[in-house]
Amino acid sequence: MTGPLSEDPEDRELRVRVKRVLRQQIRAVRNALPVAAREARSQRIAERVVELPEFEAARTVVAFASTGSEVQTRAMIESVWSRDRKLALPRVTGDTLSLREVTPQTELQPGAFGVVEPPEDSPSVKPLDVDFALVPALAVDPRGFRLGYGRGFYDRLLPLLEGACTCVVAYDFQLLAEIPELPFDASVDLIVTDERVIRTE
Repeated sequence: MTGPLSEDPEDRELRVRVKRVLRQQIRAVRNALPVAAREARSQRIAERVVELPEFEAARTVVAFASTGSEVQTRAMIESVWSRDRKLALPRVTGDTLSLREVTPQTELQPGAFGVVEPPEDSPSVKPLDVDFALVPALAVDPRGFRLGYGRGFYDRLLPLLEGACTCVVAYDFQLLAEIPELPFDASVDLIVTDERVIRTE
């Protein structure tokens, strides 16, 4: 959003502070979710994702290797492989994410911020070749604006995925009424939780 408040330094600083507090709160709630509940919710999310027509039609899918209390993405990744589609995972390269092809035989390596990632010699995947992208978030609102981890990696990647359907996967309690966005924040096309599917406008 680039409304009249977005250029106001005080408004910008307020939004930054609110996002910082929200990150702490949502992370704490998510971390408190019992493992069994996390697994059950993740399974329901995976079932909803693989039934999406955009997912079914995709030839190249970007996912993320979940860590900690994030929605578990393994079932969705395996679904891509079982359909004989191309799967890519992000690799941190400086302050950007490069996309690398991953197969069931690929040995992921410890990467930045404690997240495993493809080895450097994995084949590159062009953002314009991606049809569907799973996107992580600490929180998201019905408009598709997400609360990320504060480093801006996906806000820089999402605009490059011009031909892709972009989809945040999150537990339903991570769906908030509104995320205070900044001018550089990028929104997504779909939100899938354990309770619903939202198509953003």
